[in-house]
Amino acid sequence: MILKVDHVGIAVLSLDERLHFWHDALGMALGGTETVPTEGVRVAFLPAGESRIELLEAARPDSPIAKFVEKRGEGIHHITLQVEAIQPVLDRLKSRGVPLLDDAPRPGAGGTKVAFLHPRAAGGVLVELVEKPASAGHARASIGPGDSVLLYLRDPHEKMWGVLRERDASGLTVEGLDLASFDSWTTQVERGEEGIRPSLFFLPMARVERVLLDRGTPSLPSLSDGFLRRTGRTVQSELGS
Repeated sequence: MILKVDHVGIAVLSLDERLHFWHDALGMALGGTETVPTEGVRVAFLPAGESRIELLEAARPDSPIAKFVEKRGEGIHHITLQVEAIQPVLDRLKSRGVPLLDDAPRPGAGGTKVAFLHPRAAGGVLVELVEKPASAGHARASIGPGDSVLLYLRDPHEKMWGVLRERDASGLTVEGLDLASFDSWTTQVERGEEGIRPSLFFLPMARVERVLLDRGTPSLPSLSDGFLRRTGRTVQSELGS
């Protein structure tokens, strides 16, 4: 089952140079960066609603992105569709004669499984399929870099708020603070004062009991929405991402 358009991948010569447009000029939040050794690529994530833009820079000269840029220049490299389970989709497509570049999934960014269809399957468009990793506790697989999250930890039991920076099988990297300190931080930013500041944490998966999106309801705004209403700034912009 196709769940959504997960992201659009754009091949670039330099992440830093292109972020001047996507992040600095256009104002899109930078959800984080990651190097994927199997693909020889550095990736910058820029969330846009439930989807995102991914800027792709070659990490080595023989990578697919390096070859793409050398042949075609910078531009849209692929479109990615999120699926519930990737192997059954590949098996179904293969049984229908759809040309594939991958018969089985391979490791992707953020602990995902990915596979590519041959461009001639979609009239010259390179289509990627992605399956998100199972999350800790009751977390949703759709939680990714750049999302505001609530974390319930064990040993010792703690509650945190933060912006997810990276995730893999070993744990989560989050820029955040103790949940009880969130209101004080908001008040401080609202008044233009210094003091409390979210920090970067690595949380081993063994400590993570639950991860939830910081998502509100019409009657009860999320913590991030409350921060925006009180300060006029998004949490991402305040954290410089």
